Amino acid sequence: MSLTIPPIGSVTQLARHVHCAEDRTGNVRKYWDEDYVRALEAQVQSLLLALEKQSAESKPSPSLSLSDHASQSAEPDAAVEKGLDERHSAAGDGGVNEAYPYARDVFSHEGNVGIAEKYLSGQDRSQLAMEELCVMLWRTNVGDGVTIIDDPKTGSRYSVETRQEPAPPIYKVTPTAQILAYCRQQNLLHEMATLFLKNINREYQFTPYATVDFLQSYPYQPPDEALLHSAAIATGTTFSRMPDAMIIGDAFGEFAESLVFSCCRQNPTAKVIQALMMMTWRSLALGRDHFSWMYISMAAGLCVHLRLHVLALEECEARRLEATEEDIRTFWMFYVADRTAITILGRNCALPWRRVNVPSFDMTFESSTADIYKISFAWQCKLWYLHDQYMDQVFSTTFEALPISQQVRILIASQDNLTTFFRSRPERLHLSGDSTPKPVLQFHLAYQMTILITMPPFLRIFAAISQSSSSPETGNVAGPNSEFMLLVLRSLTAAATAVARLVRSYRRGHGFEEPANPLIIHHLLSAAVVHLMNATSRNPALRHQSTHWLRQCLELLRELETSWPLRAGKSVMIIRILAQRWGVMRALPAELSYQVDLSVPGSERDFGKAGWNSNTNGVHTPLQQAMQHRRWILLLWI
Repeated sequence: MSLTIPPIGSVTQLARHVHCAEDRTGNVRKYWDEDYVRALEAQVQSLLLALEKQSAESKPSPSLSLSDHASQSAEPDAAVEKGLDERHSAAGDGGVNEAYPYARDVFSHEGNVGIAEKYLSGQDRSQLAMEELCVMLWRTNVGDGVTIIDDPKTGSRYSVETRQEPAPPIYKVTPTAQILAYCRQQNLLHEMATLFLKNINREYQFTPYATVDFLQSYPYQPPDEALLHSAAIATGTTFSRMPDAMIIGDAFGEFAESLVFSCCRQNPTAKVIQALMMMTWRSLALGRDHFSWMYISMAAGLCVHLRLHVLALEECEARRLEATEEDIRTFWMFYVADRTAITILGRNCALPWRRVNVPSFDMTFESSTADIYKISFAWQCKLWYLHDQYMDQVFSTTFEALPISQQVRILIASQDNLTTFFRSRPERLHLSGDSTPKPVLQFHLAYQMTILITMPPFLRIFAAISQSSSSPETGNVAGPNSEFMLLVLRSLTAAATAVARLVRSYRRGHGFEEPANPLIIHHLLSAAVVHLMNATSRNPALRHQSTHWLRQCLELLRELETSWPLRAGKSVMIIRILAQRWGVMRALPAELSYQVDLSVPGSERDFGKAGWNSNTNGVHTPLQQAMQHRRWILLLWI
């Protein structure tokens, strides 16, 4: 089999000829169609290479190449392009095929199918090149944010070729006079850092620190370390009983805020994410919800920038990441704190679970020797990841449009999988009465919270269906839907009761003398709202039981008000407002059953200094805080 290769000169002549074929009588300007010429030349070159490859084994042949003239390329000017467009639109495709017989043969591969397919197959291309081409061009996949070349200015650090990293520039930290004054009180710093390590660090795995040695040379440390340690001190002050603890915490919090942007710009590291999540937690604990959302968003962006969300992704052979223990711990610390925050804020998560491809947290420690804090945290990571898979469907914009049968399947699947997961927990995470460790109680509270979050959307749907189905016009077809609604109500009630029991067990075993994790306040609020809803029942037994558990929740909230006056006071006021709205004030304790004056101005936002009202040292009245959040809490539960 042989291929007929047209002379390059004839190709050029044909290209000239096709645009002059219509009118040969007048003076017609001859246009060069450079695009067609280059396309044909490329095809001819391909066939030449195929011929050369085919005949290489049989006998030597002279090298085949295009002429110098044919290999030149020039961009046509604007006038030529306009002329070409006009002639192409007038001539149509038929003229091209008639004037370019060789082009027709090349594109259709007539008579040369075997050689063409062999040449066009992917076997003769570098697998590495094809993989890296996909990585470079498709930037919107799960590995979004990948760069092929190092850019020290932005911190991109995954290159194809390994090379010596330049020494990072030294950025000077300039503490304020107030910070320097506090730093001269070493006992004060050590006390606040110790409170942070004792009360909250291990529960959320913020840092691997076990002692206060990280305070050496503070605040004259690298910016990311100074930021991290300032955030730790500020967080520790929330557990202090000192009269001026809030002022001290705000001072270190403001100093940390002053370092955030310079760290993100000049030296983005995992420590910056850790610091941002500490500041998120502190803002939530103190009721500064709008600040906490901003910190979460910044931390999520930095996680994507540092590729912490795809540490297990293997895009290609040359671009595998080596996940460090710090990177894995930092991501899951962010993930759990993000999911915890959205239960309070009532917003979507900052980093969707579908984009997460990270080794599990329990790969960073040995289970047989790990402390209970790590075990509990690892299982909370798994719990929230499993929970997200169903919440992604339940809280989508199309969920209510799904057929009822599909909604029921999602409901049953979510409960079955959560129950199976909970039963598979290790022995160390089982309850042991009043001696149950705090981390175990935190895990059980998190599990009950996933149920309290999952059920309300189903309750709304089944309640609406049952109401419409029970009308005389539709007949009595509410049986199955009523059963599903009863299942949802029982699940909600059981979870709410379990929350109250768990917090009572916490109080008996550990007490509230030392400030408890303020997340417990939100657990109690969620449970109390469910019991308050059940108190509207016409069933006397259910109404009596719900009233009992509602008052238990309120009693616990009022005890927690000593440590967290803003967050706990706001929760109590929300319950009172809902009781008044739903007409069940009788379910409240006598001292809280008086009418709430909703006309009192409560529209102020907690902006002020560091997000606080300076006239009350940052503490709004409970009614003001409740009014600020009244709208979203009603939308969340009604």
